[in-house]
Amino acid sequence: MGYYMSELYRRYFRATGFSELEEEIENTRQEVRDCLDQAQQRKLMHLIDAQEQLKAELAQASFEAGFRLAMGLLRDLEVERIRRELEEEG
Repeated sequence: MGYYMSELYRRYFRATGFSELEEEIENTRQEVRDCLDQAQQRKLMHLIDAQEQLKAELAQASFEAGFRLAMGLLRDLEVERIRRELEEEG
């Protein structure tokens, strides 16, 4: 199921625009980077890469959780519809 969820995520997930916040983060990152030596800059880039990976994984996990919730609600509605039909039939 992981493959299908990944494909659904790739097809339907659209990141919302946080351009002002992203610009502020990038400006701050550059300011911090300029104060560091090369070894510290590498550590900073490693930290940023790890944060980006975490952000991507959290976005996909949230998408999958929402999808599963929607499927569960749909299943519950279908069970309720069938139950009502059976009650009406007697």
